[in-house]
Amino acid sequence: MGLFNITNDRVILDPEKLVIPAFKKIWDDDKTKGKTHATRVLTYIYFYVDFLSPYAIYPAYERKKILLDEFLKGDIKTANSKQVQEAISKYKEFQETPSMRLLEAAKVACGKLSDYFMDLDFTQLDDSGRPVYVAKDVAANLKAVGGIIESLDKTEEQVKKEITTSTKIRGGGNAGEYER
Repeated sequence: MGLFNITNDRVILDPEKLVIPAFKKIWDDDKTKGKTHATRVLTYIYFYVDFLSPYAIYPAYERKKILLDEFLKGDIKTANSKQVQEAISKYKEFQETPSMRLLEAAKVACGKLSDYFMDLDFTQLDDSGRPVYVAKDVAANLKAVGGIIESLDKTEEQVKKEITTSTKIRGGGNAGEYER
């Protein structure tokens, strides 16, 4: 969709997109000189939501914490504000395709699987006194992890290809706003 551009090491909202109410409200409410607060908030939103963001390598919960610290100086109130949440939802809506939603769900599931492996306790017993985690079962699950990672990487490559080809037109140019 091209909502944001990176110019001179700054994330800039494409001026045409300032008519979108969710972004316009953030911009108009900022009374600071140079719109520094709005720029920080929009940068946070961009890096949090954009599929091609370098921060997309982190699970959403971890990405939010990192970006909160790096761009909003830990201001959780701003990050959780109705205004910012609406802008995040709108950006996701403009950007997401069905394959992106599926990939994001797969990443969430992988994060949970990672937590499962991190929290394993072979000494934990159920109510009957049997081990909750059986080494043989865990080993079988670990064996499948390589295939999961490979599948996730392949799906992510397909989605990235989908993103880049959806904005290309014949002759090597980019599609205009109404041509996509």
